[in-house]
Amino acid sequence: MAARNVLVLVDTKNGRSFDAVQAEVEKGGLSVEKVMRGLRTISGKLDEKLIEQLRGIDGVAAVREEGTFSLPPMDGKTPQ
Repeated sequence: MAARNVLVLVDTKNGRSFDAVQAEVEKGGLSVEKVMRGLRTISGKLDEKLIEQLRGIDGVAAVREEGTFSLPPMDGKTPQ
């Protein structure tokens, strides 16, 4: 089971409340880390096997994996 950091975009145009969608994605396995109502977005961790299941929830417009980045190791040649 590999947990992924994901962003869930909520669509309330269908009449479902943000809170109802949040409750359902949590029940679907999302471990909520941050709720950004103004952006209609919920971020959290989710088993990668459950991503497609979350996309099928009424009121979920999109589920996207968060990108990652890393910095090169510091050495004497790297300016600070």
